[in-house]
Order: sequence, then structure tokens, then C-alpha cells
Amino acid sequence: MSTSIDFTRLAAALRDHAQGGMGRRTFLSRAMAAGAGFAMADALWLAGGKAWAQSTRTTAPVASADYIVVGAGSAGATLAGELAQRSGASVLVLEGGLSDDSPLITDPARWPEALASPFTKTYATTPQAHAQSRVVPYPRGEGLGGCSSVNCMIYCRGAAQDYEDWAYDGATGWDWKSVLPDYKELEDWQGGASEMRGAGGPLHVTRPDPAKGHEGAVAFMEGAKSLGYPETKDFNSGQLEGPAWVNFTVHAGKRQNTAVAFLRPAMEKGAKLTVLTEAPVMKLLIEKGRCVGVEYLHAGKMTRVRANKEVILSAGAVITPKLLTLSGIGDAEHLRKLGITPVVSLSGVGQNLQDHVLGAGVNFESKHPVPPTQYNHSEVYMWWKSTPDQPVPDINALYVSVPFATKELNLQAQHGYAILCGVMRPKSRGAVTVTSADPRVDPLIDPNYLQAGQDLVALKAATELARAIGNSDAYKDIRKAELLPGPAAQDPVAYRDFLQKSVSTYFHPVGTAKMGTDAMAVVDPQLRVYGVEGLRVADASVMPSITTGNTNAPSILIGYRGAKMIAAAA
Repeated sequence: MSTSIDFTRLAAALRDHAQGGMGRRTFLSRAMAAGAGFAMADALWLAGGKAWAQSTRTTAPVASADYIVVGAGSAGATLAGELAQRSGASVLVLEGGLSDDSPLITDPARWPEALASPFTKTYATTPQAHAQSRVVPYPRGEGLGGCSSVNCMIYCRGAAQDYEDWAYDGATGWDWKSVLPDYKELEDWQGGASEMRGAGGPLHVTRPDPAKGHEGAVAFMEGAKSLGYPETKDFNSGQLEGPAWVNFTVHAGKRQNTAVAFLRPAMEKGAKLTVLTEAPVMKLLIEKGRCVGVEYLHAGKMTRVRANKEVILSAGAVITPKLLTLSGIGDAEHLRKLGITPVVSLSGVGQNLQDHVLGAGVNFESKHPVPPTQYNHSEVYMWWKSTPDQPVPDINALYVSVPFATKELNLQAQHGYAILCGVMRPKSRGAVTVTSADPRVDPLIDPNYLQAGQDLVALKAATELARAIGNSDAYKDIRKAELLPGPAAQDPVAYRDFLQKSVSTYFHPVGTAKMGTDAMAVVDPQLRVYGVEGLRVADASVMPSITTGNTNAPSILIGYRGAKMIAAAA
């Protein structure tokens, strides 16, 4: 891949084809023009209306199940697989997207294409007031595995302080000492068991071999160390500071999404587990203060299914608050404005949205074509502090072996690579807001990027870190020129303009149904929704605050612990 992918153009092509607006030949030409790099067979496969395994087109619905899990993403697939095995009860999983049986998902190097495929729904933020009123594309994984099927497979627990913060915020029992045993239990670390790592669990976690590392990744590590930053040998020890070779959810050369690690093994072992894809849930059914089932779309028809015990909402930080709202759970005044009768008033539903800010801008032209990756394009990360007084690292930088920038920066490169950066402990808070009682209407998504002044300070510090590593002598045989920000970095006004244009999502929304005990909490530390019996939330939306690292591992943890809690309660 020698050119950057225009996700907006590719998503438009896929959408138009799905709506019958073009033939296959036109679709293929537009996909190629967007820079997706699809092989012909892949594009035809995606465009051909193939009936996926376990599709609701061929699977009959069931009338009831002991547990209903809404969403088969990072947390949902984990929870469903574990719960079915631990409890012996019947579990029905309803997933609105497709099955995960596709080379776009299994091949670790093809995640940029997966992000712009039918396995991803690309929402759009509201105009971001502190980022030049830009509308930012907001992709979310749809299908078995959810975002674990389309992300770049980084497995990062975060900092130990993240979980101490959760406990301090009312999430009792979610401190670092409490969650560490579950992390060790769920993982199969290639380095074997230790005080900090687990072996023999369902999720294979691996590390790239530095001897096989991409030339740009090796240069990143050498460049960071040459600037005086000490290497972190294991960034899953609770301490993140410094450059590190990442941990992957990759095994035997293939992506380990949560469907592969948790869901399919449970089905193969004969658990009472039914999985329906292309079955989006429209509403929760609540009777006399108890959630008794759900209403979902099946083969074009509305279908109801009852839960004998509990419903677990694992639809993610965008759809979970939407379904709660549509079901009468949320701010009472807002519900009435939508014409929805309040069932329970929880003003925190949809609030507290947090996302890491991805600085998608620092790019370099290379002296020669960038060689293909043996892993996932992104083998090395680095965390550091934006200012010395930060209690833990709050920014990061990472090498990516393909050009990567927001469309507003108008990146032009024949051969190149990026050193991206991020604000990992943002102070800004946004919201997911439902604007219609019609479930077909997407909610408004406002991450409120850079609203807090410290976030702009951190973004600038992260960008400077990325530039310093990229311009180090370690890249002298690779680097031809710095393309972005380039000369703009020398002028304060132009540099601020660049920073605001580089703002993008890190694909890590959390917090919209926060766990805790305060007035804005939606669930208690056992993940039970306040005021409604038989209903829990188990996904990234329950995080009181965002973790310092990529949020996939904590989401898996939430699903895993949720399954243990529910099985124990039964």
C-alpha cells in the first residue's frame, strides 16, 4: 500500500452499492480510486450479497433464552461465550452486523481496508467547535467481533492508575489489584505465565519479533532510545512510560478477534449458545420495572424474544445509550421531548463520552517504496508525559507503515509512512444524543475534541514527540522529507491550524453509560442498570474514565468479568 486510503470515498462507494445505486464495475473502480487496495476477488465478495454463516437469512429465531446478549463485539462476544460455558444456561446473541468470515478480518495487515468495508459503520461527529468545526468520520465495527474485527489488534491493558481512578470514581472492585487476576486468566501470553502475565487462557496475545520488525518500526525504537527515552519491556505491566514493541491479538499469523477467541470455541464445545447476525435490536422490552426481552429486526420483520433471566446490553458506546434511550431509560425531560415515556430517569445516559484524540498528521516521504508489513503496519508504540507534572503518561506516538492523515491535510505522497500520536488522558467530555424515537435515525455524536485547553497542549506535545522521533538519525536511510506538518511547524498560527486539522478519532469511544455510584452513574459496579431489574450493560460505555492505552483489552476485560459476575449470581 503506497498511498493513503480515503475512508470517506470508499465508505460512500460501499453505501451507494448497497443501496443499488451502481453496478459492480463502477463499485470496483470507485473502491480502487479510494485507495483501498482490494483484490478483485475481495471486492466482488463484499459486493456480491453473499449469505454469511449464521446469517439470520437462514437461521430461525427462538422464542426465549435464559440470557440475551445484545451485540457480539469486543465485550459482547467475550461475555456470551464465557457465560454460556460457565452457567450452562441458554444464551442468545443478537448482532446487527455480519459474520466475521472474511479475509479482510483474518489478515492482520488489512485492517485499514476493514475499516472502510461493510464490517464497519462510519458515523460522523457533529461539527467540532474546537477543531475548526470539522466533521470527523467515526467508524465503529459491526459484525461478530465488533471493533476487535477491524481494529489494529493492539492489546494494551492501560496504566494501573486507570483502574485506581475507576475505583475512586465509585467502581468498587475494579481497581488494578482486583482486575489483574482476570486479565491473567483470560490471556494466553506467548512469553508464558508470570507475576503480571497469564498463560493458557482463551485469548492468544503475542509480540512482534524485533528481528522481523518492519524497518520503520526498528528505526522508531532506535530513534526514541537515541533521544534518551528508555524502552519499556512490557507495557502491560501497568507501567507504560517509554517506547515498546506492542502486544497483538494475533496468533499464527491471523487476527484473534473475540468471536475467534471466545464465541466460536463455546459453540464448538456444545454450549447452549445461539448467534444471530444481521439481527439489529430495536428496543428493550420492560415490564413492571424489569427487562424481559428485546425487539429486533429479523429478515425484514420485527421479532420479539424473551429473556428468562437477564438481558445484557453490549452494543458499544454509541448504540448502548441509544437503545437505553429508545427503551425509556435516560434523562426524563429529554425522553418526553422525544415522545418516549420514561421508565427510569438516569441523566447520565449518553453523557460522559470520551475518546482518545488521534493526531493523524505527521507524515514523511520515504526514499524508496515502503516494504510490506509482516504484522499489522503498527508494531511499536511509545507513551510519555506531555508535561513533567502529569501523574502518568498522557500522550503517545506510534509508527505506521502507510501514509495516514485526515482529508483536510490533503496529504500527497507516492511513498511514505506516518508517525501518529495521541492524547491518551483527555480532559474533554462529550455526549451521544438521541434525536428521534425512530430507531433508524443515528444519534448525534459529539466527542467535543479539544474543548479542554490541556488537550491542545497535550496534542502539541505528542506531535512534537512524533516529529522528533521521525526526524532522528535512525530514519536517515529511510526518510526523504517531512511532508506534514513541514514548514507549518515554524509558524504558531499555521501550526495550530495543522493541529486542529489533524484531530481524528482514535476509534476508542467510552463512558456513555458509566459505572459508579454518583448521580451520573448508569450502572453499579456489578454492571446492573439502576432502576431496572434483569438488565446489565457490559461494554466500553461503562468505563468511568478512558484508559491510557487502546481500549480493546479493557473492553474484553469488562465482558469477561461480566460473565463471571452473572454466572456467580445465578
